[in-house]
Amino acid sequence: MENNLKQVRNSKHLLQTKVAMDLNITQETISSYETGRVFPSSDMLIKLADYYNTSIDYLLCRTKYDIPINDVKPNNIKDEDFVLLNKINKLSIVNKSKVEGYIDGLNDK
Repeated sequence: MENNLKQVRNSKHLLQTKVAMDLNITQETISSYETGRVFPSSDMLIKLADYYNTSIDYLLCRTKYDIPINDVKPNNIKDEDFVLLNKINKLSIVNKSKVEGYIDGLNDK
């Protein structure tokens, strides 16, 4: 079964050994999950999604969006705009009014 476990781990610059230690499992188990030799239990999928701050659907390739489960894409927004807004949301921006002005400008188009 295809999964995004390795991709999400690499994107967060984590080693298998670090993830294994944090989740109290072996590095070999993480490797087996990432290669598809072993499928994680539903409890472990929840732990992995929480650990990586992403959705189980992303880990299982049911969505292309690597975002927390609470940031679900609404149906009335284009994919490009959603990705852009998600990037803006992730940035640590001091002046929120600039972001709000930018978003208002998108709505005026």
